[in-house]
Amino acid sequence: MKLILRAAVAAVAFIAAPFAFAAHTHMPANSTWTLNVGESNFGGGFSMKSDTFVITTDTDKWAKWSDNMVDGDGKNWKSSWSGPEDGHAHPFTGMSGNFSTNPATDVSAMTFPDGTVQTCHFWLNSAKNKYSEKCVAKSPDGKEVNQTLVYDRVK
Repeated sequence: MKLILRAAVAAVAFIAAPFAFAAHTHMPANSTWTLNVGESNFGGGFSMKSDTFVITTDTDKWAKWSDNMVDGDGKNWKSSWSGPEDGHAHPFTGMSGNFSTNPATDVSAMTFPDGTVQTCHFWLNSAKNKYSEKCVAKSPDGKEVNQTLVYDRVK
């Protein structure tokens, strides 16, 4: 279960956050975002001490980002991705697994090598300086981890 919790948080940090903004919501290009730990709810599972990601591109068809996260144990995770937002699973750098986003909605899915699937719903506030994501990770044996993460724009 601890592996599932770690995978769920890591997926949010590396994949869901930068990528989830499909046709309906776009992150501002060349923006930097940090996790607001105080406003986030890790659902009693694995947590993060910090997370910072940079969006370089986010359009209906293409996204590019980089991420630097420190997990609850103090381990630093770095990741980046550049590719199409086309509804098909694509691998990314920094972690095993595949990611897809539905270009018609603000929903993304991450599939891990162990079969765990995480689905996230995202929204950006009207001032475009804060976004939130609600994610559910389900393991092959049916266990779930629910999280709400909040990020603030710093650049």
